[in-house]
Amino acid sequence: MLLAALGLLSAACAAPAQHARRSDPLPPPARERRAGAGDPGAGPASGSARAVQARRPQREVAVRRAIETAEVLIGKRDIVMGGVRYGDDCAALVRAAFVQAGTPLPSGADARALHQLAASRGALRRFTPAPGDLVFLADRPGGVPEHVGLVESVGADGTALVLHRTGRGVLRLRANVSQPWKTRSDAGKALNDVLVVGAGKITAGRLVVAFATML
Repeated sequence: MLLAALGLLSAACAAPAQHARRSDPLPPPARERRAGAGDPGAGPASGSARAVQARRPQREVAVRRAIETAEVLIGKRDIVMGGVRYGDDCAALVRAAFVQAGTPLPSGADARALHQLAASRGALRRFTPAPGDLVFLADRPGGVPEHVGLVESVGADGTALVLHRTGRGVLRLRANVSQPWKTRSDAGKALNDVLVVGAGKITAGRLVVAFATML
């Protein structure tokens, strides 16, 4: 089980946001779609239902590209992708991932700004994370969002594997909001990594503020 120092996470996310500097042209992004729109129920596809079904493969591609981008950056401190430097904080990681997915986020937006954007789009939820979701974390249980990462995968038990830029660089972090107090299941499977907060230790699930589907 990974033991991560939250002080390092805080230092990384508190860094001033830096605007991307483009040195190489990027391919044109896919047309941005409104996040947070609900899918229609099952049944014959007609009208808007057909349009939603047509967008599903596009969303799957976007999610895969976002996750693959963040995975490439594992271990890196500076977030550089496609000749563009996005910065060196946790929000820079998700901004780079979303650009490669074809759905750019506001340039220079930090974790709180991204949380507000997700709230304005009705995209926030507390449970049921999905791959490609943003995950917002606080510095203490019940606190405001100070950090943001990208959900890489979700286990059958609800454990989210999160890609997050920390003071040590981009790494993976396990968080389970349905069992936030436990580090392992009864079967011994890892549920939550432990973060050092001040003189104490807190499981990652207790620090999750919300998830958001923005792709």
